[in-house]
Amino acid sequence: MFRSQSAPSSSPTPRQRSLGWFPLIGWLCLLLPILFFGISWYSYAISIPKWDDHALRAFLFYSDQEASLTGKIYQLFRQHNEHRIVYDRLITKLDYWLFNQLSYTHLMVVGNLSLVGLLLLFIAIVHRAGRPILYAAPVSLLLFNLSQWENMFWGMAALQNFSIVLWVLATFYFLSYTRQLGLAFMLAVLATITSGNGLLVWPLSIFILALRLGDYPDRKRGIRQLIAWIAGSVFVLALYFTGFEKPVNIAYVQPGAIDLLKGWFAVMGASAEAIPVSPSLKVCVLIGGLLALTTFVITLGTIVRYWRSIKDSSSYVFSSAHRPTHSWPPILLFFWSCIAFLVGTTLIVAWARTGFGADLLITSRYKMYSLTMLAVLYVYLVVILNNRLAIWTLVSGFIGSLGFVVISYLTFLNETIWWRHWLTTNQFNWTYLTNKADVTFDPITQQYTPAVTAFYESALPVIFGTTQQSPIRLSVNKTAEGFSVYNTTMASEGLKDEGNYLVARSSKRTYLFPVWQNQQSIFRAAFLPSRLFVKGFKADITASEMQPDTYQLFVLSVEPDNRYTLYPTSQTIVSAGAPVVTDTKNW
Repeated sequence: MFRSQSAPSSSPTPRQRSLGWFPLIGWLCLLLPILFFGISWYSYAISIPKWDDHALRAFLFYSDQEASLTGKIYQLFRQHNEHRIVYDRLITKLDYWLFNQLSYTHLMVVGNLSLVGLLLLFIAIVHRAGRPILYAAPVSLLLFNLSQWENMFWGMAALQNFSIVLWVLATFYFLSYTRQLGLAFMLAVLATITSGNGLLVWPLSIFILALRLGDYPDRKRGIRQLIAWIAGSVFVLALYFTGFEKPVNIAYVQPGAIDLLKGWFAVMGASAEAIPVSPSLKVCVLIGGLLALTTFVITLGTIVRYWRSIKDSSSYVFSSAHRPTHSWPPILLFFWSCIAFLVGTTLIVAWARTGFGADLLITSRYKMYSLTMLAVLYVYLVVILNNRLAIWTLVSGFIGSLGFVVISYLTFLNETIWWRHWLTTNQFNWTYLTNKADVTFDPITQQYTPAVTAFYESALPVIFGTTQQSPIRLSVNKTAEGFSVYNTTMASEGLKDEGNYLVARSSKRTYLFPVWQNQQSIFRAAFLPSRLFVKGFKADITASEMQPDTYQLFVLSVEPDNRYTLYPTSQTIVSAGAPVVTDTKNW
């Protein structure tokens, strides 16, 4: 069942030779998912900040206010929630230095390119095992799809959530497959200054080096390098926690054991949200549980099989009396360390986020860990299995991942469109602070992140003008955070900036809000995006985002070819304004 872990034979099998006839097909299968991913990103990405993106603009401002080099270094390394986001800030500073303003789409590009680096890493592993490049195709499909929408269209999230996985797995790769400790150390440092979970790289790296000690002809040299790595780890960790303060305004809600287990399963199986079965959370918990069980069985099986080798290698760290007679399979060390990192990270996410609501655990920003877990398991199997089983793993993996990609582009299209609408309407609400079409920009924003061109600019006379249209029906329900608004008659007008928007207007201020257009199942839509959306929409208005006042609601219909229509309604809402907030949300 298992194939040798030694270097591939110079004489490939007939099956390998037959697969070698299809390198072009292999490259096409690798590149097409990237192409579709890139086209989707280009179609919907827009350089408007969300949440933590504002912290990067603030970094530029505060860094420029510092007169000394030490002050600028402090701004670079200062704590951001639980993280040291030095990497994010370096890319931000570089982009501002090159273009004289900060572009969040540039940050997205750099972050999304981390997925390309991760794919190249898996390709290298497949190549080292003597497999044709076609075997990496399912990995490309798992990494490049629209289930990643939140990270791919969010500047800071792309830099942090994609890059951290690349730095950590690349560290494990160079430690497991090579002796390039200097490069591995730099990658581990990058992981540490990208995201808090990058700290896991240090103990896991020590684990790899300790097991590989027997690979050194000279034990003393291996011990020196192990000690040097441990010393470097201690130094980096000491710097990380110097001046570190636990965020005091984050109200963590610690879950119980059962809820924590369900939450962990949800994060592990978050990629299953694409499956068109309701309720999505239960599907993710089920798939996550199966994924956790599969991972546990495979990992436990390898530990049992190599238990004697583990004991010998552990003893050799402290005594040279019994030198290990085996050589560790690099894929096994890489597999163990990756699984430990992914399990540790998903447990941390579950512990920190379950208390805020289990639905948060399957949001797009956490899917990277679920998808990477699937990729690691797949690559491990195609490397260790014999040729016949590896081919069946390739076929099943390719069919499964291809189906997943098709479903994800349809399932998450509404989130992608809404995200773009949400960003553009937020920019409107930041820049139009009266009841007139007069732009208001604070000088800091204007200097670092000027407003981008948005659809509403040509619609301003309609948004701020009077309307002669007949009223349409809206249903408005009061909620804990504001209002839920429903409509059953307004048609979807397109798949980008077109569509319906809510306009809330008082005597002093006008706000613009996005809506969720109603949609039918992907089966009823015959898997066609143009047929996915149907009449009607739902919108949520957060009252705290509005100035205290009474607002009349309108519906702005944006049609193709820059045609805009404002429809009155008979509905009004009353906002009490923003409450006093003492807790900080760090997601």
